Parts: sequence; C-alpha cells; structure tokens
Amino acid sequence: MMKTLFAYLLLASMIGTAVEWGDRAEGELRWGETIQIDEYSLEAADFTPEDVTPRMVMLKLRKGEELIATRALKSGDSFSLDDEVMVVAEEVRVRDYLLDESVEPRAKVVLLVRAVPELRVRVVSDEDAYQAGDWAKLEIEIENVGMAKAEEVQIEVTSEPAIFNSKYTRSDLSPGEVWDEDPGTKEIDTIEERFKVPSVPGPEEVFVRAHATYLDTEGDFHESWGGTSFDLFGPLKVNKYTEDTIKFGKKSFVHLTLSNGGNRTLDVELSDSAGRDFQADTALKWKMTIPPGGAQTASYSVSSKKPGEGQILPSAEATYSLDGKVYKVTSTSPAVDVIGPLVEVEKEASAKSVKAGEEVTVTLMAKNVGNRRTKASVEETVPAWARLTSGETELSQLLLPGEIATLMYTISCPEAGSFEIPPTSVCYRDDDGTACTLESSRLRINVEDEDKDDLTSTNESEESRSLLEEAAMSAPRENVIGQDGDERASIGTGEEDAEDGEVPGEGSFFWALPALILIIFVTLDRYL
Repeated sequence: MMKTLFAYLLLASMIGTAVEWGDRAEGELRWGETIQIDEYSLEAADFTPEDVTPRMVMLKLRKGEELIATRALKSGDSFSLDDEVMVVAEEVRVRDYLLDESVEPRAKVVLLVRAVPELRVRVVSDEDAYQAGDWAKLEIEIENVGMAKAEEVQIEVTSEPAIFNSKYTRSDLSPGEVWDEDPGTKEIDTIEERFKVPSVPGPEEVFVRAHATYLDTEGDFHESWGGTSFDLFGPLKVNKYTEDTIKFGKKSFVHLTLSNGGNRTLDVELSDSAGRDFQADTALKWKMTIPPGGAQTASYSVSSKKPGEGQILPSAEATYSLDGKVYKVTSTSPAVDVIGPLVEVEKEASAKSVKAGEEVTVTLMAKNVGNRRTKASVEETVPAWARLTSGETELSQLLLPGEIATLMYTISCPEAGSFEIPPTSVCYRDDDGTACTLESSRLRINVEDEDKDDLTSTNESEESRSLLEEAAMSAPRENVIGQDGDERASIGTGEEDAEDGEVPGEGSFFWALPALILIIFVTLDRYL
C-alpha cells in the first residue's frame, strides 16, 4: 500500500511539473548517514522522539559543500528545488519489529536529479601522422548518453594550427541516439572530415577539437567537447631499420634513409647512437645535402653486448634549418632480438693470506646468461708453486639459459712468498658450433713462513734486553762517601747498597727514572 502511494505521489509530481527525472539514489538512513548522486548529497540529520507522532526525519540536502535545503519529512512526503533535484521520504520508523525490536530510528529515502541530455563526443584520426600532400581523414562520433532529449544541437570542428574549420547542426538527439549522417542506411554514418595536408617547413603537431552545444527540454544550455591530435611531417623524413633478429657475436648492419619531400634543398646534419646494448664500428655523424624530391642513405654495423630479446636501438636525429629556424626530425627506434649463449665466469679463493703448509680452496663458477644453450669446457692449471690436494681441475657441461656450472679444488702452499693463480680460460660453443673463449680474473695468494711469528718475538725480546742494559750503563754516576771515609762510585739505579749499610746518593734515582721509562715505552711499542 505504501509503495503504491509513493508511486502515485511521484507520478503526480512529475505530471504536474512536467519535469523529467533521471538518475536516482535510494537508501535506508540512520542518524548521520548519507546517500549521494552526482554533486548532491542527502543526510539524515535527526529524528523525532519515539513517543511523538507523526514520526519525522530531518534531512539536509547539500550541493557540493553548500547546504541548500533542510526539511522535516514524514512517510510519503517529498520536496524539490528548482526542478533540479527531488527528495522523497518513503518511510520513517523507529522500531524494527522484524529483526530485534530495537529502538533505532531510520528513514527510507529517495534522491532524484532532473534528467538532462549529455552528448559524448569522440574524434578519431585515420593516421597518427601525415606527409605533406596526403589526404587526412577524421571521424567525429556523437551520442546522447543522457536521460533527456538534446535540442538545437550544433557541432563545430576546428584545428590548431588552423588547417580546417567546419560546422554541423541537428534539431534534436534523443537519449541513446547516435548522430547518423545518412539515416536511410542500416549502418551509422558518422561525421567525416577530409582535407589535404599542407606543406609545412618542419614537423608539427595538429590538435583537433570538436565542440558540441545543445539545449535541454527546459531551454537550459549545455556543452561537450572531444578531440584528438596527429603529427605532420615536414619536408624531411628519416627511416631507421635493421634485421629483426641477429646472432650474438655477429655484426648486423643498420641503415638510415633520409628523403626530402619539400620544394627546397636541405643541408642536413645526421647523428645516431648504438645505445647501451650495442656498440658501433664507426663514428655516427654525417653531413649531407638533399635536393627536393631526393634521398640519401647512411649505413654502419653494430654488435650486441649481450643476448636478449627486444633490445632497442635508439632513434637517429637529423637537423636542418629553413628561414633561420632550426628543425629536428627523429627516426623510429627499432627493436632487435639478439640470439645466443653468453657465459660469465667468477673465480675466488677461500683465503688471500695463509701460512706455509695450509690449504686454499679455489672455486670457479660459469653461468650461462644468454638465451640459448651452450656447452662450456674448463681446464685449470695448478701453478708450479702449489700442490693439488683434492677436487677436479677439468669441467665439461651443457648449460641451459640461467644454469651454473661449478668447479672446486684445493691446493696446499708449501713455501712462503707472494704467488699468483693465473686466470682460467673458459671455452663454449653455440648451436652452430661457433666457439667463444673468455678468461676469469687472476688471484693472488700471500704465503707466510709459519716460524716467522716465533722468530720475531724472540728477536724483539733480545733487543729489549739490550736496550735495558745500554740504558743502565749510560746512567750517570756520582761519588758518595762511606762510613770508613772512602770515596765510591755509585750507579744511579735507586738500589741500596746492602754492604755496611751504605745508602746511594739521592740524585741517582732521578737520573735512572727517564731511562727506565724510555725502555718500557720502546718495549711496549714493539708489541702494540
């Protein structure tokens, strides 16, 4: 019964005002909750107490951040503003008897906005770029995706720079209708714009804009836009091409072709680059003169630094000047698949410094970083100063892309000295049998004599004792008089004479103290 009443009120409202309502949003709102459609939002701000009848909800309507209406509505009430937006309260209740009989006010509300036309404009260029003298083609597609009829439709198509300008009109376009230039055919005939591309002195980008203006049934004004862009070639065109697939380790030729489609002679400076993945065999700079309608070519060879698919050769760049203005033209950037194996090798030792007689483990790793399988062969040579104690020194293994082969062996170092483990040569072949050879880095091992530390310690102790004795002998002497009246010479060491109770002179201790400190400092300095 309530839904029927709501439908009736809504229908009466629509008939009475002749307003076409379009998009809608609905929901059951509790305190503080909102629903939204387009730029409008509706909030349930408050409810009447449970014991007050009729039950009502306080609704706040906003357009963007602006509060445009506040209304208290009971079940079945509605209001609209300027025939632009309409609010309907379908039902306001407090207790939910069907669920848990909880006391929680809620309101079922509907928010509607006026139906308006909306034209979607799409512009498509037949090509991304055109040469002077080409016939360019544009298609302009227009569809009314709104919910009301568009009236007095006008379409204006312009370009920047101003190559063309055209206008199209139509009395109306119904919701869901697509602009059809020939309604008598089964297919949709879009608006087509054809024009001959003019000659320009240099490369230029053309921007196209289609501007649609129209009215809705209330006479309100609306507009829509659509656009695209395309490039115009100047008189000079540069092409760069090479083979799509090359073998790793082989050279491939790169060709550059320059053509002058203008009516004036061009003095061109051309430069190119092999990029980070390739290396060229020559300097990539040229100067050439190209007459009207003429062409020039340049070629060079490159080799890839590593295998890999989709490696990019950067674009070439040509510059010329006309009427005091410099123009730059670039080529395409070809992608090349480089096919083949590539082995990388690493070699390391378990220690860089050992004592005589100790062992060192040498590890060699060969990895296929290419994109094709290969057979790798390794043969290590044990240096004459070392002796092989365990492991293998030869390896021959098939390596798939990404696989690693490891060779490990141990040597002993019987003699002291500084020695070198020479680099290892690794040979591998591709599927065609082409052989490649690379070398690992060289290693250095420092072998120390095992008795060196003990000998050094002994020598330092003996040297310290010698310094102590020299310092004692060089300490100043002074004469003292004994109890018996004899004059004696006493060494200034601070020691007392045990005989006859004689005591050394007071100054002898101060002479010996600096010498003792010096001896201690020298001794500690050798061990720290």
